[in-house]
Amino acid sequence: MVKISDCEKGYSYTITQISGRIPLEGMTLREFLELIGKRGRLITCMVLAAPFLIPISIPGTGVVVGFIILIISLSIMLNKYYLVPDILLNREMSYTNLVKVLNACIRILSFLEKYMKPRLKLMTNKKFSSISNNIFLVISSVLFIIPLPIPLTDTLPALGIFFLSAGILECDGYLILSGYFVVVITAIYFTLFTLVGLKIIFGLNIF
Repeated sequence: MVKISDCEKGYSYTITQISGRIPLEGMTLREFLELIGKRGRLITCMVLAAPFLIPISIPGTGVVVGFIILIISLSIMLNKYYLVPDILLNREMSYTNLVKVLNACIRILSFLEKYMKPRLKLMTNKKFSSISNNIFLVISSVLFIIPLPIPLTDTLPALGIFFLSAGILECDGYLILSGYFVVVITAIYFTLFTLVGLKIIFGLNIF
């Protein structure tokens, strides 16, 4: 669990340091995870979710990224090291793409850090809230994987993941609550669309 003392320096600074250490030939996901260290699991979730915050993405990419985030989220919840399969850990990532995504994270975090600070400690330093935060992170990852043909199908889960990860890292309970809210809204949105779809397809008397 992240302590308040861990939040004294903004994570835009941490990511800037990481960006400067990426080799020009690129690196594998395994090497990237080793580079950012143990607490980098949440940063990894943020980095992977960041490109989807803009509601324009290649169809199907959310499934792959969501699956990686889900495994990392489970490793956080189960307090295990990365449970990512070797086939994904050995996946090559180019220098250009990594730096582009990290720079996007830096811009977003630099903006958010103007408003983020350690507050609402109940959401960051209690065992129950820590479990709850991890559960919501896993739920949002699962929603990310679902390939529904509707607007914001990747953006909403990505936003939930980003808020939760940033809130936990920055010890900002308000941001964590915002993540909760986004995850709940996303779950309701997906459920309603699914029910409407079933009603149209099968003529079920749902409503």
